[in-house]
Amino acid sequence: MRCLIIHNPASGPSSDEIYAFTHALAQGGDEVVMRFIGDGMEPEDAVADVREFDRVVVSGGDGTVSNVLDQMRGCGVPTLVFPSGTACLFFNNIGNAPEAAALAKACRAGRTVKVDMGELFWLDENGNEKRHSFIIIAGSGFDAEIMMKAAPTKNDIGEIAYFLSALATPNPTVAHFTIEHDGIVEELDGICCMAGNTSVIQNDINLFPDCRMNDGMVDIAVIEPVKTVQLLPTVITAALDPAGKVLGRPQFKIIQTKEAKITCTPSLGMQFDGEIISSNSGVFGARALPQCLDLIVDEFSPLGK
Repeated sequence: MRCLIIHNPASGPSSDEIYAFTHALAQGGDEVVMRFIGDGMEPEDAVADVREFDRVVVSGGDGTVSNVLDQMRGCGVPTLVFPSGTACLFFNNIGNAPEAAALAKACRAGRTVKVDMGELFWLDENGNEKRHSFIIIAGSGFDAEIMMKAAPTKNDIGEIAYFLSALATPNPTVAHFTIEHDGIVEELDGICCMAGNTSVIQNDINLFPDCRMNDGMVDIAVIEPVKTVQLLPTVITAALDPAGKVLGRPQFKIIQTKEAKITCTPSLGMQFDGEIISSNSGVFGARALPQCLDLIVDEFSPLGK
């Protein structure tokens, strides 16, 4: 078996566990190639010959995984996501057993399912269209502001950095969102507009109750104009009903669609999978990229059932 491991050594507190995985995976006759993301090795360089391998392992946090998978969409090579970053929400959505030995076993077995990615597209300040795939959530507003404030400390203190940055933003900016989808136009005010490819965030809370990573859709959510403390009803509801099937998501307006174009006035910060977009004009959109990834799953993953 030829296996390519793409690893970000600066990804987070669990970075070194990839070596235990490699030890558990390798057998006589295997060729295991490890490439490290960083200076001199960008994601597009790391996957340039990806079709020459039997398996690919992507190791890092959500930002690393998103950037690598963006370059791999449609390649058809069985791909295992290994959680070694500050936040590994995509791995949590996949639902594989997290232990290194268990992931090595799943990698060798190579059982795959086809899943979607989302694609974010936006106009920069010069009117040029940009794009990037996303695996979890992309959006503009409050969520992007949280990501920006958490960036300096997230590698040191982990996911609590996001909670602290939310508390440091008591009065999120309210914007007007014009959302064009399925031949209709909706006008909504809110503190952020998010596009979801997957649904489960921290503490197993399902942010978009009907979102699935294999349904060929993106979920667009606008949060009502509120102060941070006024989001408490939604937080309590999520704690009581993590799946969101009974109580829903108060203060959320959710639209399921294959593609949407959004105009945000005024223009706010933007992010995809925790990666900050530094330049945008407030015009953006999201679309589904159906079944473009072949993810390796084990018997615990709900995707394989």
